[in-house]
Amino acid sequence: MAEFLVTGIAPVRDAAQVTQLLAGAALDEARLSMVTKSTGPAYSTKDYQSGGPSLSSASTIMTGSTGTGVPGMSGSHASLSSPSGHTAVPDYLGGLPLIPADQAEHFNIAISEGRTLVMYKAAPEEAAGVEAAFRAAGLRNVKIFKPKVLEEHLG
Repeated sequence: MAEFLVTGIAPVRDAAQVTQLLAGAALDEARLSMVTKSTGPAYSTKDYQSGGPSLSSASTIMTGSTGTGVPGMSGSHASLSSPSGHTAVPDYLGGLPLIPADQAEHFNIAISEGRTLVMYKAAPEEAAGVEAAFRAAGLRNVKIFKPKVLEEHLG
């Protein structure tokens, strides 16, 4: 039977502190994983730097902010990769198949802000118990992700 993925965001970055939060939960550590900013993104930043300068560097077309002054496109935060002025968040999850893209973005933001994403592979019958244990430990945004194949059959 397919495993569910139970996730939650711990308010701290340190793995030892997260382990302390979960100490009373009696979870199998082999099925528990944590993603923090210090573990780095799922991709190598070196791969992206070898292709030449980025569009936001001083040597490219986005050097000046004089001109039309389009909101979000001019000024010190101008970049073609982020028209709204927001910086891009690294993909710490590497496209985990059970987590939808919009939820992965929220997790990546939490990780980049210094929190820890805690994940647990649970059998279907134990997922609710793990969810409750995560909530009792103080994790936030606790969710259960079900395999898509299973969802299609159960409706």
